[in-house]
Amino acid sequence: MNITEIYPLITEEYPDKTAARITAVHRDRFEIECEYGSGLAVLKKSEYYYGGEIFPTTGDYVLVDYNESGESRIVKTLQRKSVFARLDPSSSGNAPQAVAANFDYVFIIQSLAGDFNPKRLERYLSLAWQSGGIPAVILTKTDLAEDFSTQVRLAEKIAAGVMVFAVSSVTGYGIEELKKYLKPNKTVVFLGSSGVGKSSLVNALSGEEIMSTGSVRESDGRGRHTTTARQLITLKSGVYIIDTPGMREIGMWDAADGIDRSFADVEQFFGKCRFRDCRHRSEPGCAVKQAISEGKLSRERWESYLELKNESKYTEDKVKAIREKELKFKGIAKQQRNKSKEVFKSPGEVAENKSDYRYNPCNEGFECINCKTTVFPEGAGSSHRNHCPNCLCSLHVDITPGDRASPCKGIMDPIGVWVRNNGEWAVIHRCRECGKLSSNRIAADDNPLMLMSIAVKPLAKPPFPLERTIPFPGKKVKE
Repeated sequence: MNITEIYPLITEEYPDKTAARITAVHRDRFEIECEYGSGLAVLKKSEYYYGGEIFPTTGDYVLVDYNESGESRIVKTLQRKSVFARLDPSSSGNAPQAVAANFDYVFIIQSLAGDFNPKRLERYLSLAWQSGGIPAVILTKTDLAEDFSTQVRLAEKIAAGVMVFAVSSVTGYGIEELKKYLKPNKTVVFLGSSGVGKSSLVNALSGEEIMSTGSVRESDGRGRHTTTARQLITLKSGVYIIDTPGMREIGMWDAADGIDRSFADVEQFFGKCRFRDCRHRSEPGCAVKQAISEGKLSRERWESYLELKNESKYTEDKVKAIREKELKFKGIAKQQRNKSKEVFKSPGEVAENKSDYRYNPCNEGFECINCKTTVFPEGAGSSHRNHCPNCLCSLHVDITPGDRASPCKGIMDPIGVWVRNNGEWAVIHRCRECGKLSSNRIAADDNPLMLMSIAVKPLAKPPFPLERTIPFPGKKVKE
């Protein structure tokens, strides 16, 4: 490892210091590698705790006061060419924590044996582009999947412009295709949850057993954290691999640029709306909404973009984001209070006001803002139509049923079904904008398949293993 090739003037600027690289982090101690070999080092407190130096992480190049008979002292962190950061758990989510630095490629690893998660893949891709490294998607454990073509196609669609590889560390399938990334003095960082096969992949790429591997639980497909610390591994070929402990969820710290690049298929529609300040909600002439209705952009992709954008905005300036949210809901609460102060007219007087559906039946047709279905009032089976019979979505337009006084106007998604005392079904809606919940009786022409899919969703994904519901052998079950 010739650090002078990366920092050519380092010996001239700091002639009395030794250049080294961090190979592992163990709380307040660091493993380093330098021209004299490997050893342990600690931070020089006056430089890091009081002098403002950037705390080093695995992969960082640093300057040390080398001590051949004991622990060296790290005095400076050299400029990084790439860095992967997450929210620091010890800071209550208020500060970033560098996980790996100075890498060339980011291997985003997911398993084809149960771990494949499109949402998590989108998250990792955004962070990978933000980091400064070049991402590649590695789908492991092809030997445990009978047909993985669907997952590969979906990964290629999500990771547009990024290479996607399906591999097996057991059979060697696809391993040879990864060799194009494994050049001497190149560094690759592995990102993935526990149990996806990162350690096995390191062994397969190195051609020897240099990392221990753990078993995977059959109940949920998760594995043990065989990697307990971030570490830099040197292969015989001269390639460096940074392996990280399994991280199932990662905060979007400072990832705005990465999200823009990862969701280029979404942002291509920006600037094409009728209004420059379009919020892409319910405004007429919105190019994003039109793209969704025409099938050019999936609703799931759009919602993922909004979710990550909101999370990134929140983590970058938490105080500002909270303040904006407070102001928004204070405005809504103020309008609600003003509405409640109005003197209500008698039902006879209100009958003159055709827009007040607290007392008048709603017999108007409409076009569903979510699925664009034209809805007619006659099929509802009642005098009040409050949601689309096709997709079951509604609009947050009421404070009390029928008053049309809510300023939110967000789309309300059907998230559940419950049964009233008289046996009638009702749909539970949740607003995408403010999160408000409401209950609406079903209509005669509601899509029965949609109703059933919502009703059985909790049964399809129980929060406990199904074997818990099976009595133990020999145990008598009470009648």
